[in-house]
Amino acid sequence: TFLFNRGDFTDPIRPVAAGTPAVLGGSPGGPANRLTLARWLVARDNPLTARVLVNRIWFEIFGRGLVTTLEDFGIKGDPPSHPELLDSLAVDWMEDGWSLKRLIRRIVLSRTYRQSSQVSAVRRSRDPDNRWLSRGPRFRLDAEAIRDNALAIAGLLSHEKGGASIRPPQPAGLWTKVGGKKYRYEVSVGERRYRRGLYVVLKRGSPYPSLVTFDATGRMTCVVKRSRSNTPLQALVLLNDPVYTEAALGFARRIVTEQPEAGFASRITHAFRIALARDPTTAELAVLRRLIETEQERLLAEPARALEVLKAQPTIILAEDVSAVEVVAWYAVAAAILNLDETITKG
Repeated sequence: TFLFNRGDFTDPIRPVAAGTPAVLGGSPGGPANRLTLARWLVARDNPLTARVLVNRIWFEIFGRGLVTTLEDFGIKGDPPSHPELLDSLAVDWMEDGWSLKRLIRRIVLSRTYRQSSQVSAVRRSRDPDNRWLSRGPRFRLDAEAIRDNALAIAGLLSHEKGGASIRPPQPAGLWTKVGGKKYRYEVSVGERRYRRGLYVVLKRGSPYPSLVTFDATGRMTCVVKRSRSNTPLQALVLLNDPVYTEAALGFARRIVTEQPEAGFASRITHAFRIALARDPTTAELAVLRRLIETEQERLLAEPARALEVLKAQPTIILAEDVSAVEVVAWYAVAAAILNLDETITKG
């Protein structure tokens, strides 16, 4: 490896030996290889690694780091809001053998994390960005988690670990427009179709569209932290994307089959407990009752429309004793619940 004159790879100046930047503490000692670097990274006298990673985990859990500038832990970055807490977590993490599971457990079992995310006007005025942790975290889920959450609510999510990437449904021809006809996108089938968003294939120049809509990266540039936008296009994805329409129909099937003899209120309560971990309010019951009654009247007048909906989702198969009209009527309710802001929000 050479140092190039003004970055010109055709004009090398001198060789560059392996090592660590002096600004980070200088040479760790020992042979200049990867093992020496790895040992230096986790050495007791190098607390920077643990502090940076603890701050990253805190950001993922709370939506905001103790140091807000995740990309800059130096003097030009923001100082930590709770420096003693950051140091304590970093030291304990190293003493626990760098166990991420223990670190996450300690954070999520804390009184700080278990606070309600509801906030009074006084607290909001004093701590608008929750920098001082006056309330529990509340923020929109990441793109992959939104998809996983919908599939889990529908009872479709696969928990298989490892293996090759998956290819959920996406608009036809996207890969062809980017890479030519030799690139074919074949939609995954069977249980693989419902694996976690972590395994969705990412092609540079043509990332998976619905994930990008929810601010997933396209892998064209390095990103330290994702933005969290709120756009009308996101609502359209939740209503019309094949993954979410399939999840909504699967959720409707789950509601009907798990509560076969129950009335409307019991089914709605069951659905809310699955999706939102709470019971519906009186106002929500009234709105959804009108919706289900309207859908039932429309489908009873035209039963063939229910079969058309099921035909469009061949992966959602109903048992012989389950009414297609009933499931498709509840499909509208399930889609409404999956589209709630509360469903795609943590906290």
